[in-house]
Amino acid sequence: MGTWNLGAFANDDAAGLLEEAGASPLRPVTAALRAIADAPADAYLDVDVGAPGWAACELVAMAFGYGAGGEVDGLPVAVAARLRPKEELRRLALEVLPRLAPTATSELAALWSEGTDGGRFSAALDDLRARLEAAAQGPRAVPKLEAGDVVALPGEAGAVLVQVLSAREAAVFAGTAPSDEEVAARVAAGAARRVACDVARVLRRGRTLGRHPVRKDLRGRKLYASEVGPIEEYMLSQASGAGMRDAPYDEARRHDTLEPHSEAMLLAVARGEAPVALVRSPDEREAALRAMHRGPWARRREVTTPGPFGDLEQLARFVGWMEDYSVANAVTQQRAIVAGQIGYGRPSEESERAGYAFAGIVALWLGRWPMEEWPASLAGRLPRPPAAPVLAQAHAAAKALMGTVLTRDAALRMIWDEAPDGGAALVASVTALREALSR
Repeated sequence: MGTWNLGAFANDDAAGLLEEAGASPLRPVTAALRAIADAPADAYLDVDVGAPGWAACELVAMAFGYGAGGEVDGLPVAVAARLRPKEELRRLALEVLPRLAPTATSELAALWSEGTDGGRFSAALDDLRARLEAAAQGPRAVPKLEAGDVVALPGEAGAVLVQVLSAREAAVFAGTAPSDEEVAARVAAGAARRVACDVARVLRRGRTLGRHPVRKDLRGRKLYASEVGPIEEYMLSQASGAGMRDAPYDEARRHDTLEPHSEAMLLAVARGEAPVALVRSPDEREAALRAMHRGPWARRREVTTPGPFGDLEQLARFVGWMEDYSVANAVTQQRAIVAGQIGYGRPSEESERAGYAFAGIVALWLGRWPMEEWPASLAGRLPRPPAAPVLAQAHAAAKALMGTVLTRDAALRMIWDEAPDGGAALVASVTALREALSR
């Protein structure tokens, strides 16, 4: 199995059930349970039957508000919420669970008994059965954590204290949790750090210790920084995403990064093992891109050239697109890119080359670029120039696009900077084309 871990949803067969359940879970969940309940008593249950059956039983318990309390990702929670509590499903799940336990007739149990986790698997089934039996009292509302609630989150070195600040932010107190009697004092004066966190998901495993006032230094608006788009672009926002705005690096670097913390990350913060993460500088981001793409970019230099028509495959596709959808549409598209109405993200060699090639075609239309520059392999396929008004629009767009080929966020610049000539051929080609368009 591609994914295999202890937990009703930690395997590929369970993931398949969740995907099938989607927005209408009743039929697939019922089918997964019936596949086991209706099988002969002595039938051997393959894992691809047992695993989704186990997941279906857990979804039924969750629908009644009797989930395991462990950290479960958003999809099972969403599916369980749409399933709704049904007594016939609860009874069916209780009928199914005993069929999953015997190693002689359940491949799921047999697989777990091969290692050292057989006891954990049996305990998980026992816990699920107890929760399904408790659900006979009827569905219960799962309490929602609210601002001020303090949770003891279990960890290997001891529980830690986490206070809810909002649905997307929490305060983590240093060290392990004191006794219940000392919680108020720790929350009132203990060292704490605000972090972004999906509270409803991550703190589900914790034990709620009550609601305490949120102290002044943990209240109010806190901004987090994000690296976005081009190498020199950054954004600031609250943990919820509210108040989003662009920011220069010098401002962004003074804020924590907007990184939703997992349970493990919260525990690391409490232990002092997770320093505050800050955004990278433009130089660091560019160096990381170069390191990541060094091999692919070297291969690109072998099969392309620095000129506007240097990628014959992409140029042929671009010309074919104009043949299919018209030159006027191509002009409209490039104008929209210049205006920021559409875009493909930078750095992106493919989108940058499309604009570069478009600018070269416009220069040919205007008679300002040598016709010999057009590739011989595409002879006869140079698109016909549009009428004067559209050609004027194309000219304006081409000039604007040429201003982006050598910018800090351009993949083309980085690719050819590492050529033996240090990018001189690209600079010369761009400069000549820009001058031709400016005449």
